[in-house]
Amino acid sequence: MIDLDLNRVAAPFQWPEIFGRSAPVDVEIGSGKGRFILELAAANPERDFLAVERAGKYHRLCCDRAARRGIANVRLLRTTAEDLLFRLLNEASVENLYVLFPDPWPKKRHHKRRLIKADVVAAMNQALVPGGRLLVKTDHEDYAVVIAEVLRRAGNFETLDPEDAFAGLPETGFERKYHDQGRPIHPFALEKIRAVVS
Repeated sequence: MIDLDLNRVAAPFQWPEIFGRSAPVDVEIGSGKGRFILELAAANPERDFLAVERAGKYHRLCCDRAARRGIANVRLLRTTAEDLLFRLLNEASVENLYVLFPDPWPKKRHHKRRLIKADVVAAMNQALVPGGRLLVKTDHEDYAVVIAEVLRRAGNFETLDPEDAFAGLPETGFERKYHDQGRPIHPFALEKIRAVVS
């Protein structure tokens, strides 16, 4: 079952129920056409991957691509980021969380719709295991300034070198297009602080 049916799985998610095994789980919020997550899943069969997409058209396309390629360690879910973070994810259950090129909602009256906000980032932190990573990219300069400030204020994270954190990861479809256009990309990488052992 690649395409998750929220009526058939328990909330919050129990990964062995979702994937049929126990393995580290990475989550991409806003998977679009699936280029990034499907390539990552195919290259890392020992890990499991959840791709979350709100748009029905892209969700179906990603499901079709995963099925055609026979990628067994990916599950696809059509819902909102807020539903995922505030209802569906258990605390300390995700190894890596990817938010790649979220909608910048450039008009001022739409800024409230932007994903990267303090309460959402706090929920991301809660979902991550200690030492888990939040990796974010945007091509929108104005939004990058906002993201940087929200992440700077976020508690229980330490900043990583984005170049190191993204090394070896696939490009998204947007990223490839933006590179070809010469548009600058703004990456951010945080790691959830590990518990101090006394």
